[in-house]
Amino acid sequence: MDRSNWINFIDEFRSFGGKAENVIQRKGPFGLGLFAINPQCPININVPNHLLVSAENIELHDGNAVIKRGRDYPTGYPDWFRRYQASYSWGAEGETSVTKFEKNLLSLPESVLKLLKKYGLYSHDRLTSDSDFRHTMLQQFLRSRCIGRQGRLYVMPIAELVNHSANVRSWVTGSDGSIGVLGVHKNEILVKYSNTDSLRRLMTYGFNSVEPICFSLPVRVLHRGQEITISGLGKRVWSRPPLIRMTQHGLVMEKPLLGHRNIPKLPKTLFVEACKEHCDIVGNELFDQVCQSNTVALVNILQTLKISKAPIARQLAQGCIDQLDSLSFRTGQLERPFKMP
Repeated sequence: MDRSNWINFIDEFRSFGGKAENVIQRKGPFGLGLFAINPQCPININVPNHLLVSAENIELHDGNAVIKRGRDYPTGYPDWFRRYQASYSWGAEGETSVTKFEKNLLSLPESVLKLLKKYGLYSHDRLTSDSDFRHTMLQQFLRSRCIGRQGRLYVMPIAELVNHSANVRSWVTGSDGSIGVLGVHKNEILVKYSNTDSLRRLMTYGFNSVEPICFSLPVRVLHRGQEITISGLGKRVWSRPPLIRMTQHGLVMEKPLLGHRNIPKLPKTLFVEACKEHCDIVGNELFDQVCQSNTVALVNILQTLKISKAPIARQLAQGCIDQLDSLSFRTGQLERPFKMP
């Protein structure tokens, strides 16, 4: 990488109100990432709210990721954003990596693809035509690089270049809506992107990561004569009881937490708490049924993957194994109400 070009880009970023102190982009164990120029000194990355770009406001133009409507941004920022995406983000490694992962998934046997769709992990139906493929890849790329706020996704220039680790702190958010990363980082600068499990991390971001938590896949369970749908879709706060709602098709529980490496008593505690208002549900029993159904689903995927020798099959199998491992961390219940750290 041309260091002088990077310095010029950072200087421009600062002129718009952003901060990027003591950082540089280079190759690391996770591909392109950010590192401290001086590992002994703290880094400071801060993207103010007015420089965040809604994913809905980004499109492809001549192969470049650009801002569609730039009038609400500082003068010159849309042009800087286009050059930044071309040199350091979408055009640097982003498009290549997300396209490779997608095409590898499409090479899987039809039996595997059907199971992935059944359990809400992947559906190639979204690829409606060859002309939409590159646009779809951009949307997939943005989902892996954005932060969610009030139901919308936002790109965080410079900050989005930081790679993920499940074992570090998440983003630093300011009361003014800014987002960034602070502190001393002797090795690569890493941040926890979000709270999700190993399999969903793989399918959304394209890399394996041993995550401490495990949510349920979409399954249906016959519990004491009634069918209960367990939704594995959507987002929710992992540390709160899952919502149970009545629909025209029966009871639906939304994405329950089933395993937690650091707090193994939490999953059943939250699950049983959610069931208390439903006298026809035995919480402990239903929890065991849902865990068993998830185990069966993951083993089914692993068994089906045996017929494929593609590298993506091994990667997906590892994601299932990591998911099963996190699912196993579920013992007993907490004696006191859990308070979110």
